[in-house]
Amino acid sequence: MAYEIIMPALGMAQETGRLVAWLKNEGDAVSKGDPLMEVETDKSTMEVEAPKDGFLVNITALANTDIPVGEVVAHIVDNLDDIPTKVMKKADLASEKTVIESDETQKQATNKGNTDNKVRLPRTVKYPNSIITGEKILASPKLRSLAAAENLDLKNLRNAGYTEPFKAADIAILKQLSVRENISLRRNATSLLDKTSFDMFLTEINSASQNLISASVVFASFISASLRITMNEVDIGINYKSGNELQSVIYNNPDKQQLGDVSPTDLEMPVLAEVNDLTFTDFIQLSGDTNSNIIFTISNFTDQLMITLDWDPNSLNQADALKLLLDVGKRIKSPLKQLL
Repeated sequence: MAYEIIMPALGMAQETGRLVAWLKNEGDAVSKGDPLMEVETDKSTMEVEAPKDGFLVNITALANTDIPVGEVVAHIVDNLDDIPTKVMKKADLASEKTVIESDETQKQATNKGNTDNKVRLPRTVKYPNSIITGEKILASPKLRSLAAAENLDLKNLRNAGYTEPFKAADIAILKQLSVRENISLRRNATSLLDKTSFDMFLTEINSASQNLISASVVFASFISASLRITMNEVDIGINYKSGNELQSVIYNNPDKQQLGDVSPTDLEMPVLAEVNDLTFTDFIQLSGDTNSNIIFTISNFTDQLMITLDWDPNSLNQADALKLLLDVGKRIKSPLKQLL
């Protein structure tokens, strides 16, 4: 037996009601009390609930359209063999609906040679793009209330490609999308530098120094000096990682010390940047989870040095990031000039 679902009257003088959204798809199993559709008048919006258990079939009205009060817009049947033939034909003629059938159903039809005269129910009903992409977002009042309470934008569901109308159960997805929206994708830029002058500089200063000065100390000093100019910071901590296992040490303001006096510190201080020195490894790049907003990677590339800057745009804009990378590059290409 088929039970008629009609457009209800929400007011005394009401002649039509706007069907804002279907909250169930055709062919869905429903239970008594489940919200079927959202209806709107000039004064109120409400969800029409299923009056009985069964299956929702014969949806004959499109979302976002005005429907005369009392008009049948769908049926609920006890089982899918009870679909009224007359109304089925009317639904089939609704050219504005696109029915997508599952691959399994299509294969069954092919195997039977299309000899089965039973009407196949759609798995999903998609409404016209003019409705979906319109200014008004189709969502249940409950979801609107939940989203408003947590200051979440329903447009994130639409932009992510989720099908309208949105339901209260979509609040979890909306929260995830909102978190992703607030996470900025990191940026990166790379420079290739001739290292002849840098190698000569290391040779000269080590020939005149009693203590061996490593390339790592010079890199840390140059990066610290560039950060000080670009970021206008007073104290600069560098988390420097080097060696085959990328052992980590902290340098505190290395640009403010003589190169021969620079050494790791045990003091706990905020780290402004991280440096991955891969020059003594076979690697040229490294990525992964990090807590640093600014990351330099130094590696060998044929006869050149490759310097990559990776940064969080929330802490450093692109113009300053490129300025920072260029300044480090100038110091490496002309180290003697930078120490004068």
